[in-house]
Amino acid sequence: MHVTYREDKEKRNREKYGENCRRLYQNPGKKRGGLWWTYVLTLVFKIGVDATFVYLVYHIYEGYDFPSLIKCEQKPCPNKVDCFISRPTEKRIFTLFMVVTSLLCILLSIIEILYLIGKRCRECVTSMHHSRQTVTNTISSGSTLMVENNIKRPRDKTPETPAPSYSVVVS
Repeated sequence: MHVTYREDKEKRNREKYGENCRRLYQNPGKKRGGLWWTYVLTLVFKIGVDATFVYLVYHIYEGYDFPSLIKCEQKPCPNKVDCFISRPTEKRIFTLFMVVTSLLCILLSIIEILYLIGKRCRECVTSMHHSRQTVTNTISSGSTLMVENNIKRPRDKTPETPAPSYSVVVS
């Protein structure tokens, strides 16, 4: 939805100002700024909800095991009564499936957050490294010199056109 919105905005901008106008976004598919933070906070919120679910299920049912028989002495029972839980194995299996699914979602969300943070750190490091390479040295007279490392010289590069054959050279 985010990409579609940005692409539509780009299209309207081109229609309004012409095809050669300045682009609004370098890459409409990239998450930047507020959208990136919103996505990361959504993942953190999702982790919190899933972890709360797993915690509450564990503490409400005192583990993930459902007993088939419970001794009940609450109202309206006049004395201690045997209460049978219907289909305890089915409930146990379904609850364990939900807990495992929640734990898997937590794990995948943590991995995604680490990936997003790592990707952002890598982009920052490469942009700093790139900006250091393109920095120019200023001499006191005000002229600028390019940094030597930025000059790329072809080394042992084969020419794109093949050498002429011997018969063409001799004749």
